[in-house]
Amino acid sequence: MYKLMVVDDEQIVIDAVTHIIHNSLKNVTVVATAKNGREAIEKARTNRPDMILMDIRMPGINGIDAISEIKRNNSDVLFAIISAYEHFDFAKKAMELGVEHYILKPINRNKLIDTIIKMISLIHEREERKKKELETIEKLEKVIPYLEQGFIYSILMNVEFDDELMKYMEILDMNQTGGYIMIMQFGDGKTAKSLSNKIGSGIVGQANYPYIRDIFKFKCKCIVGPVLINKIIVYIPSEKFDNEYDFRLQTISLAEDIQKSVRIKMNMECFIGIGSCKKNQDIIESYHEAAKALQYNRGEPISSFRDICGEEQNIVRDFHATKNMIAKIEMGNEEGAITAFSKITDRIQHNEGLSFEKKRSILIEYMVIVHRKAMEAGVVEDASVKYDDYIIEMINLDRFEKLVVWCLNRIRYITKRIKAGKAEKGNCIIERAKNYIKEYFHEEITLEELSKSLNISPQYFSRLFKEETGYNFIEYLTFVRIEHSKLLMQSTDMSIKEICYRVGYGDPNYFSRLFKKNTGLSPTTYINMNREVVSNQSVSMT
Repeated sequence: MYKLMVVDDEQIVIDAVTHIIHNSLKNVTVVATAKNGREAIEKARTNRPDMILMDIRMPGINGIDAISEIKRNNSDVLFAIISAYEHFDFAKKAMELGVEHYILKPINRNKLIDTIIKMISLIHEREERKKKELETIEKLEKVIPYLEQGFIYSILMNVEFDDELMKYMEILDMNQTGGYIMIMQFGDGKTAKSLSNKIGSGIVGQANYPYIRDIFKFKCKCIVGPVLINKIIVYIPSEKFDNEYDFRLQTISLAEDIQKSVRIKMNMECFIGIGSCKKNQDIIESYHEAAKALQYNRGEPISSFRDICGEEQNIVRDFHATKNMIAKIEMGNEEGAITAFSKITDRIQHNEGLSFEKKRSILIEYMVIVHRKAMEAGVVEDASVKYDDYIIEMINLDRFEKLVVWCLNRIRYITKRIKAGKAEKGNCIIERAKNYIKEYFHEEITLEELSKSLNISPQYFSRLFKEETGYNFIEYLTFVRIEHSKLLMQSTDMSIKEICYRVGYGDPNYFSRLFKKNTGLSPTTYINMNREVVSNQSVSMT
């Protein structure tokens, strides 16, 4: 039932409207009437109508001012103006307040009913829109934990903070450019490192995971990962503090508050390790710091990396960055390798505590790793790559910028060579596969047998073969068999059945269908056409 309030300084108008509504609209009830603006404001607050018919000119507070005041307390209520005159100024102000309907006196019954029906339709549309919004929010609330877990897994797998992770951040409404990692670890023991019963603790943690997640969400804006054995990894967005010490105290205080709430629910030891605040693209470092804080924990319930390991060190030999760079080089991903190495050199360059000689030594260490990988990948020496003298070349460079350019060019070249080697190896595999098919096409060849003979997995071979030839394995085998059958049809008197068996098929009917599908002709038609040509050529020669 929709609630309507009628406001007019003439009782006859109120009575007329009430009568029409009562007799014409069964889903609308007049819950209140008023004869002036003040009374309308009071009764609107008490009765909370869905719709109000408002006269403009009334003693005291006029209709426009009454609408404005009522909307402050009930923004959803819809209004229709009723007036004896078309006052343009009043109509303009009414439209500014969101009033869309204007009824002139004397009130026409059909006009009144039509206006009320339109207002009801607007209310219904608004309710449906709100319902859908709530359903969307409800669905999103169910999906968000999985998105958050995906985000945490991406950090653990050291995925570059690329567009995909940025999409995670956008969906999860995380707008900060940086943050830090907390790791909660639970089990039986006096220190985080010596915790026992990890599997049993993980089961308890999994059972209490919704509660733990809610605690984190209530205490701070964050992304909560899944239970990993007996750990929960949490990303907390934050801009980097100017004062690191104040930031550390704030994070420890937050961790203590969270731990206190969790311990009330879980009857076991609980430790939290906290990493430093990092830019999002470097958040993996905060994770490793939080893990170290737990690893070197001496029994404190809360461990901050800075407290455990002292002043933040400028990490110039970054194992994870190196691993990422080498992985890109191995894959032949030139731009990825360059991006990874550029991050390493940026960190070295901005380390004011290092002399030029020290920076050069560090770059030489990295390039030794790169050249070792090149040797393992079978990159042969040439005019651009010499394994004996590249260190001397680097020692002779007298500026850090020149060293970086030299290193970047060398990484580009080696990555290209490795990629080319992979392509050549792939071509070699494909040629071997083609030769195998041409030799054994008349037998029952399977993808698994062929892959085994090449010493690669069927999945990898299938993808490689398609990329290099444009055919999948079955398509190429069929092509070879059909081509050979055509030769037999042209050069022998063998029957279709004999040819079918000769090229590797066991069913003549299937062979015939396949032949027509690939050539557009039936075997019989093809034989007649080609043997007739051969016969005619023989006659002409005689």
